[in-house]
Amino acid sequence: MKKSMLIAAMFAAGVAFAAPLQASNLTPVGIEIQEGKVKIEPDTLPDPVKTSIANDEEVKSLTITEAWQWTLPDGSFQFEVVFDNGTEEKLSKKYDKDGNEIKD
Repeated sequence: MKKSMLIAAMFAAGVAFAAPLQASNLTPVGIEIQEGKVKIEPDTLPDPVKTSIANDEEVKSLTITEAWQWTLPDGSFQFEVVFDNGTEEKLSKKYDKDGNEIKD
């Protein structure tokens, strides 16, 4: 009987000392990672990518809403740029580090 009371007391004490779980409303600061891609600030896109965007009639007047970067196995980078084209489904284009558009 004493053993079961001791176990019950230990269990109750463990529950009493356990830290309560709290939902966190904290927003992560820094980078966001999605499927191996890292979210970057649009102004940090390489100049060749910015130049391609500026010379592209389809997107040059649109606002960039997101920019993503990921590393390829050879160590080079690719970029995905999401534009606000006034529709619910945003326009997205991919570029290599030299500003060449990558067609899927």
